[in-house]
Amino acid sequence: MLSLLTTLVLALPAEAQNSTSSALGSTVNNASGNSSGLDALLDRAAGSVFSKLKGKVPDNLQEKIKKEIDRQVSKQGGNLNIGNTQALLDKVNARLPESIKDRLPAQVLTRLNGVKMKRLENFSYEPGKLDLAHQMSLYTPESGSNFPLIIYVHGGGWTNRPAARPTWLGAAVKRGFAVATVNYRLAQEPGGIFPAQMEDLNTALRYIKANASKFSIDGGRIGLWGTSAGGHLVALMGASAKVGSLDIGSGDKTYSRDVKAVCDFCGPTDLYALATETIPGQAWDTSSPMASLSLLLGGQAANKKSLADQASPMSYVSGLCPNILIVHGRKDNIVPFSQSEKFAAALAQRQAPVQFVPLDSAGHDIEKGANIDLALNFFDRTLKN
Repeated sequence: MLSLLTTLVLALPAEAQNSTSSALGSTVNNASGNSSGLDALLDRAAGSVFSKLKGKVPDNLQEKIKKEIDRQVSKQGGNLNIGNTQALLDKVNARLPESIKDRLPAQVLTRLNGVKMKRLENFSYEPGKLDLAHQMSLYTPESGSNFPLIIYVHGGGWTNRPAARPTWLGAAVKRGFAVATVNYRLAQEPGGIFPAQMEDLNTALRYIKANASKFSIDGGRIGLWGTSAGGHLVALMGASAKVGSLDIGSGDKTYSRDVKAVCDFCGPTDLYALATETIPGQAWDTSSPMASLSLLLGGQAANKKSLADQASPMSYVSGLCPNILIVHGRKDNIVPFSQSEKFAAALAQRQAPVQFVPLDSAGHDIEKGANIDLALNFFDRTLKN
């Protein structure tokens, strides 16, 4: 990986080049001893691509590298099916010295969704944990500082991690928001039983607040957005911010878990009811031993009521909750509409600042179209004033 790593180092400021040289040499030496044919091919292709890009990192970097690999293989009369291009970038990222990553918050100017922005992708928010579960990415407007931040927590039934960025990323940055996408341990991963997800997300939130000036964001203007399982987690973070039993995770605890706003798209809010009060035609298994909810709780929810309640936003409803927008489709056959309806009613009863938007004709797939503007308008009101 010498050519690619060297290109990345040379793209850094001069003082950063010196501090990374020894780590770079160590990484290259370690890699050369066990480099596979694919590694060598990746090295040549990445080096060729970066020499043409002159230090810029385009949105379609993986595809450019894949095409160059295909070209080199074809030139030699061979045929190689690389498969998932994300695996190529993961392989590159895994071999970057941490000292390089630590200098990267200067960030790379790029264009995503037609919008110029700075991006810093796939870096760890917890020291010593370099696995995918503890990574985040950050996107900020191309100029300025002190940006309000939207932290996006992905869905996927607590067991899947999306490969793509949020489709609305460019629209949010264009409005002047910074956006952080944060990973967390999945239920089936080592140590992934709840409250692992809260440990990770609390750690990420504190890391972001502690490094706010470094990332050009305003640590006092942070909002959370999640859909489905992500909606559950952001609702739980917002509702439990003042609850000591969920004040878990690592990082500098002089930074609070408070946020100014939460946007919950169709997230489950009562996990015991989710498993025991299924609706006709519900397409999501929530009760069998191998259901994703059972994996999250380390057993079937019917037998884990105490933990299910601990993991439920409904358990922490109070007037201290931050501004919260709840959006849910009445025809949702994955997460019952009643989960959001009852949560919103409970918040309103406690006089929490809640806005509930039922979508009469929508199902579970609501993170699109006019609903994006609904969410961004909510963050405009709550994070910019």
